[in-house]
Amino acid sequence: MATTIDHKENTMPSDPNPAHDHSAWQSDRPRRRLFGLLVAWLASGVALMVAAGILPGVSIESFWGALVVAAVVAALNAVVPPVLAALRLPLTLVLGFLLVLVADAAILLIADALTDGVLTVDNFGWALLTSLVVAAVSVVLAVFTGSDDTYSIRVAKRIARRQGVIANTKVPGIIFLEIDGLALPVLRRAMRDGNAPNMASWLADDTHSLIEWETDLSSQTGASQAGILLGSNDDIPAFRWVEKETATVMSCSAPPDCAEIERRHATGAGLLVDGGSSRGNLLSGEADDVILTVSRMDAEKQSNPGYRAFLANGDNVTRTLVLFGFEVILEWIAAARGIRRDVRPRGHRGGIYPLMRGAMCVFVRDLIV
Repeated sequence: MATTIDHKENTMPSDPNPAHDHSAWQSDRPRRRLFGLLVAWLASGVALMVAAGILPGVSIESFWGALVVAAVVAALNAVVPPVLAALRLPLTLVLGFLLVLVADAAILLIADALTDGVLTVDNFGWALLTSLVVAAVSVVLAVFTGSDDTYSIRVAKRIARRQGVIANTKVPGIIFLEIDGLALPVLRRAMRDGNAPNMASWLADDTHSLIEWETDLSSQTGASQAGILLGSNDDIPAFRWVEKETATVMSCSAPPDCAEIERRHATGAGLLVDGGSSRGNLLSGEADDVILTVSRMDAEKQSNPGYRAFLANGDNVTRTLVLFGFEVILEWIAAARGIRRDVRPRGHRGGIYPLMRGAMCVFVRDLIV
């Protein structure tokens, strides 16, 4: 069983020429508010003071000095990570991630040299730890001050503009969001409880309707994505099955098998074939732009410009590492609580599982959203 939010009327202009489009929809240009900038600046200063108080290899002479350092770091962050993100590296995700992480530490060392004693960092190791502690404190402070993605959005738009991939049009785009196993009662309960406020407002405004539909067999992600993205889920009987002709096992989680599934079902008219992007899918829908798409994992070995927007903001790398650590710790705590309370049934949550959960819940989420 699945659920679809369907728009009640066609808001797309009948005239295919975007210049003649008189739709009421307008794209919103992100703007940084002065108050938001001040809050972010103060939060950075506080985070630096906390790091200096915790780490013996780092010192800052005063809170005003921390604000000066925060301003210098922000200025360097606006220049260094975008330059590194523009490099065409093989294994872009891994090498780019490590390179920006090193740059975050180097920026603190540069700030040490530029501020003439206001900030003192003993060596590169302490600089790296400082960047992680600052990120951790910033994550905590964001709970109280709120998060502002305006800078990240502006960076992403600037990169897209330089790559020549921005189409000037008043026609709104479409984001297809797949949530596995989202049943109608679950979504209704989420909207009732305030956990899906945007969708609840669509229904309240009577601009959208909620439609329930049932999948055919097999009702699993591989077959569903093949049907949605490629137009056919023919001959995909399960998530894992045996091909009788070759006596081999096919799995919807194995990159070679997903590539073969896509090859069999691709017709040149996939859902994302014309300028679309695939993020965190099993199948690409024949999109040219892919990130962490199982059927196109070979693309991860090459230079992938899709990661530039993430890597161009130096804070993203340290923040993701910190949240990954938080997620692993939370999983360890939950597993220990389950053992202590003798929760049954209880699955295996040891070994590398906490690391895999952290990777899926943090790394993949931050990269594809």
